[in-house]
Amino acid sequence: MILVTGGAGFIGSHLVSALRAQGRPVHIADLQSPDPFDLSSGDIPALLRQVQPTAIIHLAGHAIVADSIADPRHDLETNLLPTINLLEAIRATCPQTPLLFASTGAVYGSHATRPFTEQDPVFPVPPYAVSKLASERYCASYAAVYGLRTVSLRLFSVFGPGQRKQVVYDLIRKLLTDPTKLAMFGDGSQIRDFNPVPNIADAFLLTLDRAAFTGEVYNVGGPEALTIRALAERLCRILNINPTFSFSGSNRVGDAECWLADMSKLEALGYAPGLSVDDGLRATINWVADDLKLTPPC
Repeated sequence: MILVTGGAGFIGSHLVSALRAQGRPVHIADLQSPDPFDLSSGDIPALLRQVQPTAIIHLAGHAIVADSIADPRHDLETNLLPTINLLEAIRATCPQTPLLFASTGAVYGSHATRPFTEQDPVFPVPPYAVSKLASERYCASYAAVYGLRTVSLRLFSVFGPGQRKQVVYDLIRKLLTDPTKLAMFGDGSQIRDFNPVPNIADAFLLTLDRAAFTGEVYNVGGPEALTIRALAERLCRILNINPTFSFSGSNRVGDAECWLADMSKLEALGYAPGLSVDDGLRATINWVADDLKLTPPC
């Protein structure tokens, strides 16, 4: 049985579907699941004794940068503290059970103009990135000090059906609502390693089966890097529209200018993003249109 915390969320639901498609039994621990479970206050050791997981994938937490800036204490309480609670419960009840933690490429900050490697310095800026990095470090510490089996994946610019936030969703929503104009933050030159969510599920499955689980970290980037302007142009081409672009000239606090992943380490395990950005965008457009009850112009 594989325990997936946050399994009812955006990435979690895709991962759970992928696990079940492989015939792997899954137990979901999530506030939004039919049997809600709160990692902040629930009895995690009792849950682990009940489920007896063969592996744990930890996706639960808060992932909105702006909200972490508005309320850093809440971010700490929903990201870092539940991770520590989970590590302590594993240490007490099932110390040989592997734990796969979902982190973020935001831990690197915005200090490089080339793809980040796992050996690069980290300069997290928003509280969300700080709590994720601290969680990573606790996972590595519990591996080194207590012998727990842990791995962290740093995810870059995930998008896809089911996600109601972040830049891909925002641009699609705006274009479907008004295909004549599109307002964007910054100047359009910000570059991202966009990755459709099915590729993320593949990365988790691969890491679960092939990683050493000694506290190591892997970057998970996408099949193609695009500037925000290029992303907008790609969406317009798929939708067959020609809106007027406008830019705010400044980024939101915590947004990086260049956010690219060097995936050599994960590729050595056999990872290769299987779904293209364009196919991921088409699937996301269809989902957003259906979610908003709108008809795509394409």
